[in-house]
Amino acid sequence: MAIERRLTELVGAPGAKLHTARSRNDQVVTDVRLHLRRVIAGQSDVLGALQKLLLARAEPHLETVMPAYTHLQRAQVTSLAQHLLAWFWMLERDRDRFAVALDACLELPLGAGAAVGLNYDLDRAAVAAELGFERLAPNSLDAVADRDFAVDYLAAAAQLAGHLSRIGAEIVLWASAEFGFVCLPDAVSGGSSIMRRSATPTRPSSCGRPALVVAADLQGLLATLHGPAARLRH
Repeated sequence: MAIERRLTELVGAPGAKLHTARSRNDQVVTDVRLHLRRVIAGQSDVLGALQKLLLARAEPHLETVMPAYTHLQRAQVTSLAQHLLAWFWMLERDRDRFAVALDACLELPLGAGAAVGLNYDLDRAAVAAELGFERLAPNSLDAVADRDFAVDYLAAAAQLAGHLSRIGAEIVLWASAEFGFVCLPDAVSGGSSIMRRSATPTRPSSCGRPALVVAADLQGLLATLHGPAARLRH
């Protein structure tokens, strides 16, 4: 209301129309979709850059032999390139899941009002085009209650976090004295307060914590969505 009052002071009577055909219910879910579109696009770009880096690192190591493990026991012979490309394909599936989540965010709920639509002659198609949405939500009740798109994103993010945790755990193993496959720089390592010569791979080992947080976020949202749809329109 403060914004409407100030706008009316600036432009006069048209400022009082700020809330015409608008409800927080359809506006909030529209804003969340817009936000997730930006988030997903940015994260997908970062994953693409990481994949390019993995390809660049793998190319000169086609003949770099290393052991493949089962249950942390040496089992067969592989190459460093094959292992790096295994990470590449994990991330490729993550990008595919993000693409599905992004598509779910391209449905415009705006115009659904509080729950049952609006009695104004709105050009929702023009609004969708202006905001970059590809289609209109066909049912107003579902439009304001739908959070499936957020579940899609969190599910994809949880899977990505799990993959990054796995990659980090493997790097930690490789950097250990028992494996000795890699020597990590100080930029991604930390020391011990008592063992001054100890070098702990802090960055790779920290990849596991976000996986638990995102999985908990997904579970929390799913727990919220089990209730009546009317509760979500507040």
